[in-house]
Amino acid sequence: MKLINKKLLTLSEQIAEQIRAAIISRDLSPGDKLPPEQDLAEQFQVSRPTIRDAIKLLTAAKLIVTKSGAKGGHFVAEIDLNALMNDISDYISLSLSLEGMTIDEVLEVRETVELKSCSLAALRRREEDLQVLKDTLAGMDAAISSKHFYERDFLFHKAIAKATHNRMVITTIEAIILSLTRYFNHTDCPIELRDQLTRQAYDIYEAIEQQKPELAAKKMEQHLNLFTDFLPSISS
Repeated sequence: MKLINKKLLTLSEQIAEQIRAAIISRDLSPGDKLPPEQDLAEQFQVSRPTIRDAIKLLTAAKLIVTKSGAKGGHFVAEIDLNALMNDISDYISLSLSLEGMTIDEVLEVRETVELKSCSLAALRRREEDLQVLKDTLAGMDAAISSKHFYERDFLFHKAIAKATHNRMVITTIEAIILSLTRYFNHTDCPIELRDQLTRQAYDIYEAIEQQKPELAAKKMEQHLNLFTDFLPSISS
């Protein structure tokens, strides 16, 4: 029998895990204030430095925030979707830089999520969502620079994600796009390709406007495939 050597948790790690479990189970909610360090030390029967180490671990995990002043203390952090998006994006960018993952792997995930995003957007879009999409398309002009074209194209994809009204979809797509923005920041996009991508974007918009989820997903697939076919020429 093969035995697995599991790392033993320190006292501070054990305490951090218990508080983390309480947050996940909603016994502690965002904004709740933790008991003073001395009270926690007595409750867990450990020293205050051990409690401080546990708080540091929870702070690093962005589960706890510390406020100073008369009404200060340690509080359960509010959910920050922007921070989560940046964390995911940073992880993707770092993995690409260190070759921990390939651009193909990122694009595969992007396609999976974006096809579903298009379908949901077609079903759930509101008038204000359509207006945002229109405004974004208006700036997707083949005469602008490659950098600005990418910005407009990525804004279009983010606008579709927002039209799903699903926060997980929005966060995931925005994180992926943010990492791709860094990847394509200095990459030229031929005018012919911009023309094709722009026409496809209008086709996607029409399918979403007409609330045709299957057609919207099909048009998005064509759009992403054209974009992906362009990659070998810029990565070589």
